Amino acid sequence: LRAGTDSIRINSPAADAQGVVDFATRSGHLTVLEPGLTRPADLLIANGEGFLKRTTDPAYNALGGGAAVPAAIAGGDPFANLDLIRGTVHILSDGGAEVDGASTIYYTLTIDPAQAIATTPAARQASLRTVLEGRTADFSIDVYIDSKFLVRRVEVPTDLKPLTPVTRDDRMPIATDVDYLAFGVSVAPVVPPPTISGGG
Repeated sequence: LRAGTDSIRINSPAADAQGVVDFATRSGHLTVLEPGLTRPADLLIANGEGFLKRTTDPAYNALGGGAAVPAAIAGGDPFANLDLIRGTVHILSDGGAEVDGASTIYYTLTIDPAQAIATTPAARQASLRTVLEGRTADFSIDVYIDSKFLVRRVEVPTDLKPLTPVTRDDRMPIATDVDYLAFGVSVAPVVPPPTISGGG
């Protein structure tokens, strides 16, 4: 967060996104490539609120409900995912790993949702609650941190509603990654755009 801005990439089971974000203003501009679409959608984030415009849309759709990202990349909120770390009640070090060319230490964190919400500034709690999907039980996320103590990747289960996260055939959780790639990049100011009714 001290870097201020960042270039990010979001990888989910259903879609991918990339762009730039400003942590201080919780704003950003990303492109989202969804299944079945040949051209990416445009995602604007202003003060933690997402606005999505697909190529067939006449204007932006406000995602609503405190969501910064559309359902296709659920678990990929680049701001709230960092606030989840505030809820850490147990840390397990899993050794070294490379993230986008950066050497990192990979940790599995046990997150207490109530602690995460209580220790997050009030202005950001709505977005965090959206990510948590009403979950109250502890759950695990994976975090990759480089030698400068910068978070390089946060991996969050895509669906937090089930008590036990849904897994793939190899028993690994179905999750969404947010990769924090290049810190200190230029990010143009983002203001909420004119919208039509709907969502993502």
